[in-house]
Amino acid sequence: MNQLLVVGFYLINAGYTALALKTSDPLRDLRQVIELVSSKIGVVLLILRAMHFFDMFVLARMRRRSAQQLVA
Repeated sequence: MNQLLVVGFYLINAGYTALALKTSDPLRDLRQVIELVSSKIGVVLLILRAMHFFDMFVLARMRRRSAQQLVA
């Protein structure tokens, strides 16, 4: 189960990153390119952090439920 979650996590991250870095804005100089890429990567990192927190929450809940079933 853990390996499936990891693979799914990476596939979603790679897909979202590819979509999030796409832009149609005209970029005039290197400074605009760096600012655009850094802001988009920052958003991607925040979303990855939220997804990681959610995954850890789900895994902890599954582990707790499993431990309760073993005790009962």
